[in-house]
Amino acid sequence: MKALKKVCKVIDTCNDFLGKIFSLLVVAILVVIMIEVLMRRFLNSPQIWTQDLIVMFFACYIILIAAYGFLKGAFVIVDILFAKLPKRGQYILHLVTYFLFFVPFVYLMVPKSYAFFMKSFAQQETAYSVWAPVLWPEKLCFFVGITLLAIQGISQILKQVIGIVEGDYEQDYSEKKVEEKGGEVAC
Repeated sequence: MKALKKVCKVIDTCNDFLGKIFSLLVVAILVVIMIEVLMRRFLNSPQIWTQDLIVMFFACYIILIAAYGFLKGAFVIVDILFAKLPKRGQYILHLVTYFLFFVPFVYLMVPKSYAFFMKSFAQQETAYSVWAPVLWPEKLCFFVGITLLAIQGISQILKQVIGIVEGDYEQDYSEKKVEEKGGEVAC
């Protein structure tokens, strides 16, 4: 189990770091929106490239932080049945649902997203707008994001297996451990 825990820790640490880096795309989105507002409102000169760039940055942002969201448990979980199960039952239910829904999804999406990117790159595909930016960087982000999500899925599946075997498992490696000492919380 130690080897599996190390694999989980490496994957979680990597996706935690990359998620924080990719989160900086929000700043780029904000800058482009501010430029558009300033150009349109104060200079009466709207730009044709800003709308495309905002959509492209936002699409990249969403897909690139998906693995980070999976790591942090940011996705919706319907826990009507889940909450009533014992800890081992929860791990088993997670494992079953991962194999029913998540694994087929990433198994199909990783190669499809790679082909999607490669076709766009080979053709130097451009958007249909007047600005006509190339689209392969956005499609590369889609492939990278889906791949990171699949890798994070491996970690999540391993955690469920460890939880089933050991009965309980600490799931978060990415933040400093929080310990309670005499009513105080210390990191």
